[in-house]
Amino acid sequence: MLRSRTRRPAPRGLPRDRLLDPVLGPSAQPLVSVVAAAGCGKTTFLSHVAARETAPVAWLTLDGALGSAAAVLAHLQLACADLVPSVAERAPWESTEDALATLEQVLDGPALLVLDELQSIDGTPAAGVVERLLLHQPVHLRVALGSRTVTSTALTRHLAGTATVLGGEDLRFRTWEVEELFRTCHGTRLRAEEVADLAHRTGGWAAGLELFHLATHGRPPSSRARLLGVGGGQLSSDYLARHVLDQVPVPLRDFLVRTAVLATLTAARCDELLGSTDAAALLEQAHRLGLLNAVADAESTVYCCHEVMRAHLLDVLVGRDGGARARELHQRGAQLALREGDFDAALRSSCRAHDWDAAQRVLAIGGGELAERPGSWIDELPASIRDTDPWVALALARRLVVDGALEQALEAYRLAGSRVETATGRALAAHELRMVQSWLNPPLGAVSDWVALTRDAFVAPRRQLAEPRPVDAARRLARAVAQLTSGDLVAAAREFSAVSELPTLPSALEAVALLGEAASLSLSFRPEAPESRERAAVAAKMLGAPALERLADGLDLACRPETAREALSHLRDRCAAIGDRWGAALLGLFGALAGLPGGMLTADEHTALAVELTELGAPALATWCTTMAAVEDARAGRRDEGATADVERAAAGVGPLPHTVALLAAGTAQGRVRATRLARTCGATTWATLVLRGLRTTLASTAAGTPVALEVRCIGGFTVLRDGVPVPLDALRPQHQALLRALALHAPLPVHRERLVEWFWEGRDPERAQHNLQVAISALRGLLDPATATPATSVLRRTGGGYALHLAAADRHDVRRVERHLAAGRSALERGDVESGRRSLAAGVRELTADLLPDDGPAEWVTGERDEVRGAVVHACQLLADLYTSAGDRPAAIQVTRHALALDRYQDGSWRRLIDALTADGQPAAAATARREYAQVLAELDVPVPVTPVPAGRSPVRARA
Repeated sequence: MLRSRTRRPAPRGLPRDRLLDPVLGPSAQPLVSVVAAAGCGKTTFLSHVAARETAPVAWLTLDGALGSAAAVLAHLQLACADLVPSVAERAPWESTEDALATLEQVLDGPALLVLDELQSIDGTPAAGVVERLLLHQPVHLRVALGSRTVTSTALTRHLAGTATVLGGEDLRFRTWEVEELFRTCHGTRLRAEEVADLAHRTGGWAAGLELFHLATHGRPPSSRARLLGVGGGQLSSDYLARHVLDQVPVPLRDFLVRTAVLATLTAARCDELLGSTDAAALLEQAHRLGLLNAVADAESTVYCCHEVMRAHLLDVLVGRDGGARARELHQRGAQLALREGDFDAALRSSCRAHDWDAAQRVLAIGGGELAERPGSWIDELPASIRDTDPWVALALARRLVVDGALEQALEAYRLAGSRVETATGRALAAHELRMVQSWLNPPLGAVSDWVALTRDAFVAPRRQLAEPRPVDAARRLARAVAQLTSGDLVAAAREFSAVSELPTLPSALEAVALLGEAASLSLSFRPEAPESRERAAVAAKMLGAPALERLADGLDLACRPETAREALSHLRDRCAAIGDRWGAALLGLFGALAGLPGGMLTADEHTALAVELTELGAPALATWCTTMAAVEDARAGRRDEGATADVERAAAGVGPLPHTVALLAAGTAQGRVRATRLARTCGATTWATLVLRGLRTTLASTAAGTPVALEVRCIGGFTVLRDGVPVPLDALRPQHQALLRALALHAPLPVHRERLVEWFWEGRDPERAQHNLQVAISALRGLLDPATATPATSVLRRTGGGYALHLAAADRHDVRRVERHLAAGRSALERGDVESGRRSLAAGVRELTADLLPDDGPAEWVTGERDEVRGAVVHACQLLADLYTSAGDRPAAIQVTRHALALDRYQDGSWRRLIDALTADGQPAAAATARREYAQVLAELDVPVPVTPVPAGRSPVRARA
């Protein structure tokens, strides 16, 4: 026997609460089966389950050598000794019945048994032992399985409601989880566009994300862009070859390579493609090995392959059989798909075969149907087709709509209308154009169109609620939006639910209704809210509407305000980059509502969000933000009775929940009574109570003289101030001081325990290292916390799997202030507000006068953050230089460019801007000096000095660096 088989792996990576809570909570099922292909993170997830489980845990990693009943029983007995030590002293188990009898006798409380790599014993006597164990599972024993194939017992119990089955789609990393993984576990801050691109290219595949980290770890940020530009690279191919395909029988491997040209696989389709008769058996074998996912339809079983795997199989096909043979198979696949009416697959295969005539035939036959699903097939087309075909033009306009870029969609619809040749097509484009226009520029007076009605709900919800209850689904949905905007959560949840269950409801309206229901239930703190959020996310994904997907993800993140603020901020940045102004504003509103009880946003931040919503033409939503700003003013002791009365009048005009918040901000006893009554009637009792409790806690601590103002300075050196007075750090050990600097640098975001141990106690025994971390945290709390602090009010708080330096609304952090200025500047520029963008960028640039924590040198925990902030400020300097140059302010352009070079002298763009600005400003001597200094930088890097101007977007300095 090998003891290593019963040693559970140390938990690494990101613990994901959305997966862990359902399998560990009070309603968890006694059997959990995690079924997914290689590299999806099954073992990692099970290790997190074991780490968070409070009951005793036994672990057994199975392999092919445990195929006999005797071998698996011996190892099971050895593993179960970790549950109850006396199990090891019992007579050896000779049958499953022996094991069951012993466990029933010795287990007097909950216990967990984890069986990993279950597929390795498929078809052996050992599999029978496990099946019987599951059939007669002891009452106190919970079992968690990890496998590439699902067992019949687990499937049967899942259908009966006594087991939970998680698949590859569940394990897939969502976009915001990708950001959190790299930030908290890898110490890397990815930009919003990098997160979205990485999540898209890997499909959230855990192994793909880890391979990307390995390929870019310790390298400059530019390496990430290069790797994303070329795809997964050699590491992904090596992983798939070594861990997946090399273990597959040769006939099956050949079958998978040749059928990879098909987007979806059925036995009939594969047999016709290959001229074979055994596809059904091979597909079933691939499914059993976890290489294909299966969905049963009315006629046959349809299989599909993970996109990362399929891309690798197609590369293998070209490398093995040559490009001509691969194109021939793609052409045959296109013909099969076209014959079956699968226009999406037919078009993609035609493009991969470089058969552009066939692609145009597909568009001519099925363009109308394709335009209804404006997905990534558009990007497969060459510009010659994409820029001329009328159906593609209409699909592009629709894709902009579902991505939330409504301003861009206007022009796209006008272009589509000019290209469409039929009267029906022109009328369709014109109708959809009017719908977008009615959202962006609502018509004056009474409206009847459901889009305009929904839009009007954000302006004056009470106006719509005063009308008789409509009958048709679209207008009922608009009414539900008005109820949610007014804050009547009970009525909104009821109406959204009723609309979503209508039998003939279009899928787009269903997705919106499910999202509205999830928002209503979440703000009501209803127990069914998590399941409702999951339904909304699934519906948005199935619809293929990225804007709704981001809102569904953002709603889920907002329900975890302590740990997900940064991820929510990334989603907002992604919206801004795409042009989804409504998405960015609504995500901001989600975060503001979730953070109000804890005072996570300042009054100024709430006011800025109110301005953003007002500019969009949503005054009712802006009023929500104004009332929350009033709460933060009250929390900070800045209550103005006149202003508060104005806020209360405006809030009362919107609805019961904004009115509740305004009454709490007023701070009177009578107001609190009215607020409690209003909150009860609209279903927001829990949330309103949390807001009131947060207000009372802050006001009480202020009255008691408790220091509430914390300031963290990391630029140019490190200082922590309490109420303006530096906190002496000399009494701390040097290692504890470094830990404080690391937590302060990342504040208010948590840093995972594993990451802290890796940074400061690398190579130590894991248990000893965790103990050292606890000692260090205690020392820091003793220094920073007041005597009356509790774990919930400590400056250093345990959050998820890590620790965070908590920053309240009144606290300040110089690095976070820089980031806020730069983010506000970018957002303003993206919405066309050049002056506000220039002011915000300039404010951020002025803040960064030196590197972050320069005394910590090249420490791993600081270099990534330092490079990211420096790079962001340098980029802001270049944007400012261009803005100043456009405005004719060359001295300002010269000054800001010199500031960029003081931060990073290896930036080609900064040197070129400086030289151009000096030349244009009539300073030839200074320009010549700058050229010489630029040449010296190039010489340091052994880069030839360019004789001709470097093309835009190219950087010889950065390319070599």
